[in-house]
Amino acid sequence: MKDYKPYTEAEYVELKTIMNSISTHIPNDKMDWVWNNHNNILSTNEPRPCSCGSAAGLWVKAAGTIRNFIVQIESQS
Repeated sequence: MKDYKPYTEAEYVELKTIMNSISTHIPNDKMDWVWNNHNNILSTNEPRPCSCGSAAGLWVKAAGTIRNFIVQIESQS
């Protein structure tokens, strides 16, 4: 049985679905969502960066946090 913590199974399915729709560009209407999930997975409360190019590394990190979490969940037996 998979452990989706800190998400319910339904929330995890939504997380996975939305992340599958995001490739190299995070849409403006998903930026808060991505950052909030990044913080949720890491149990942190880092302030949300701006959407300018100089913050791109932080957004790559946030998306990577979520993608790595999904890989971890999918690798569970």
